[in-house]
Amino acid sequence: MARTTSSSASGRSLPIALAQSLYLMLGMLAVSALAGVLLAAFFLPAVSASSAVAKDGVALFESYPSELEVEPLNEASRIEAADGSLLATFYTENRIMVPLEEISPHIQHAVTAVEDRRFYEHGGIDPKGMLRAFASNAAGGATQGGSTLTQQYVKNALLMDAVQRNDKEEQLEATEQTYGRKLREAKLAISLEKQWSKDEILNAYLNVAQFGPSQYGVETGARHYFSKHASELNPGEAALLAGITNGPNQYDPVSHPEAGEQRRNEVLRDMLGQDFITQEEYDEYTEQPVEDMLTIQNVRAGCTSAGANGFFCDFVTRSLLNDPEFAPTYEERRELLYGGGLTIKTTLDPEKQKTANDILQRRVPGDSESGFGHSIVTVEPGSGNILVMAENRVFNPHAEVEPGETAINYNVPQALGGSSGFPVGSTFKPYVLQQWLKSGRSIYDKVSTSREPMKTFPAQCLPRGRWYEEPGYNPDNAVSVPISPMENVLNGTKYSINTAYANMARQLDLCKIAEGAREIGVVPATHNPYDPATWSNDIADVYGTELAPAVVVLGEVRISALDMAGAYATWAAGGTYCTPQAITAVVDRNGEEMETTGADCHQAVEKDIADKIAWTLQQDLEDPEATGKGKVIPGHPAGGKTGTSGSQFHTWYVGFTRQMSTAVWFGHPNGNIRPGGFSVDDEMLRSGHVWGNTVSLPTWQEYMTKASEGMPREPFPAKPENEKDSAANEAVRKGTVPDVSGMVLSQAKASIEAAGYSYEIRNEPSDSVGKWYVIGTDPGAGTKLPEDETVVIRQSSGKG
Repeated sequence: MARTTSSSASGRSLPIALAQSLYLMLGMLAVSALAGVLLAAFFLPAVSASSAVAKDGVALFESYPSELEVEPLNEASRIEAADGSLLATFYTENRIMVPLEEISPHIQHAVTAVEDRRFYEHGGIDPKGMLRAFASNAAGGATQGGSTLTQQYVKNALLMDAVQRNDKEEQLEATEQTYGRKLREAKLAISLEKQWSKDEILNAYLNVAQFGPSQYGVETGARHYFSKHASELNPGEAALLAGITNGPNQYDPVSHPEAGEQRRNEVLRDMLGQDFITQEEYDEYTEQPVEDMLTIQNVRAGCTSAGANGFFCDFVTRSLLNDPEFAPTYEERRELLYGGGLTIKTTLDPEKQKTANDILQRRVPGDSESGFGHSIVTVEPGSGNILVMAENRVFNPHAEVEPGETAINYNVPQALGGSSGFPVGSTFKPYVLQQWLKSGRSIYDKVSTSREPMKTFPAQCLPRGRWYEEPGYNPDNAVSVPISPMENVLNGTKYSINTAYANMARQLDLCKIAEGAREIGVVPATHNPYDPATWSNDIADVYGTELAPAVVVLGEVRISALDMAGAYATWAAGGTYCTPQAITAVVDRNGEEMETTGADCHQAVEKDIADKIAWTLQQDLEDPEATGKGKVIPGHPAGGKTGTSGSQFHTWYVGFTRQMSTAVWFGHPNGNIRPGGFSVDDEMLRSGHVWGNTVSLPTWQEYMTKASEGMPREPFPAKPENEKDSAANEAVRKGTVPDVSGMVLSQAKASIEAAGYSYEIRNEPSDSVGKWYVIGTDPGAGTKLPEDETVVIRQSSGKG
């Protein structure tokens, strides 16, 4: 392609340039009746001597393509909350495509008035305009383009296509100052006019042109400068935008208000001259200071613009970028996100999200000197929809961060923007309970609570089929109620008795406990949920050296809060597990829904087992003596479990109603640091005295109470039947105090209640009845007593 150079321009006289231009024009007329095209060759003040002969001009013109072939333009993608509100925008060019019917007629008139007044008369090129430009250029005046809107669209489309493909050579060709480029654009413009209507061309131009330093397309420009849609522009606003396209930086009314105002008035004058506005409108809008017109709305690309929803937004983008169903490769997925004009509809409930953020920032401010983190994540049982994802930090993915800012999402696995997870403590115990019930056992079965070294645990996936350690695993208990040497599993759960659960695990299999947890989505947070190996590899490979009783019984395993909430939701949904999902739909620029992995919902746990776990965890919350401390959700049956990691570094509460499963974490994100020496809601924390029910449980209760407002009450399952208790209760007669001597406390309570009484507990020394077993009642067994009276259960405190 011939190129114009400064040396050739300066080395020729005006007559020679004119003669060469005319010679070329006559030569090209021989092969084309489209005389207007030819004048495109003379927009520049100098023409390469090598193209000064007609036959070269003809050959050059015929060598150019006649079809405009470009990829769809990059268009900004939107991430929306469940209510349709905007969370964030992603783009390489900030462009929002809109049809012509959604663009104000005023901006259509303004653009044609100032850029191409004969737009509806010509066939892609404007001979009159080109003659004017030719005369000016040949006379040595200011260089004029003479390009029609069609030609300008072609130029912009070719340039944007080259930019999107990162083709540096074609970017240069699309912008170089040569007559060859003008000829190519003219030929493509003529062809385009034969294929598209004038309205289609105008619409394309309005969507591709630059209406500000970083604003592409008239809709984006309207939102940026006036905080309104392109359909709502008045004549003054339209004139301001139309003027900007000639120099997006030069006429930017924010940086250069005087230049922007002058240019606006020039456009208004053209609109008046072509009867698009009246004299009164011209006077009104030219007198308005440009500063008074502006309502600037700065849109930043990415999740930093999502405010308190930034971590959820980041999780959404990482989920898409990891999802092979969305597109085959990472690069293709990224190109779609940043330029595909997608509408990404998500599950986030803005009202509940605000409630969570407010509670977290009040109770543990993110920028406090303590440095402690606090987070809430909620999953909807039965759908897997993530309703809330909040933490007491501000999302900042940049290198420089202020106190209270981070890029780490405390709620999610490492591969999706999280850390390596945090030890979950006793919130892991229900997975042991799940395996206990799967093996045919009951919550009423008794297990030993005695403390002793435990050297071996069954584990079929490990070498020799067992876990072995020397001198033995010897967990301690930290319970707030007296316990008997033998307690049933219900009490072991309610009071979170470590030794009871360790002894349960000795009757089960560590591998099966971990496998059962994985079946409802629980794996160490260092594993990528989008990697098939996470779910198909041998469970011993997933846990590695961590498949130990301290890990898979008492929860010294690092799990993401999201996985915990999703797993607990399984029991709330009657055994249906749904993979947690943040995206409900991805719609492309044409309104077509795209494929994503989505939530996989299936029956992962038998309903009878799931219901028994749900009921058991309900007792853990409702019993004031249990670890849940009676912190119920008014009007909504609920259940859950506290968790405290070793040395009290991290504390949890994970619990659910039928409609929401929520995990709450509290701890230091940067290391193992015991909380203490600072206040949470005016309660001073003492190092060594912070448990799952100290900070995390009250946060959970407050949040769940507020988030449940207005929701219907959905009951929990009925109490599981105990065949042994049923037989014993047949002998219990209403109105007669039963004989409960020798029972453990939970059995005695059940019998007293079955007889129609409430109870009180009194501890007494006894030389004949073992500690924590029941001595008898007051009044004694067999006493006739009206129902609803109170019976004292006399429990042994051991030898006096």
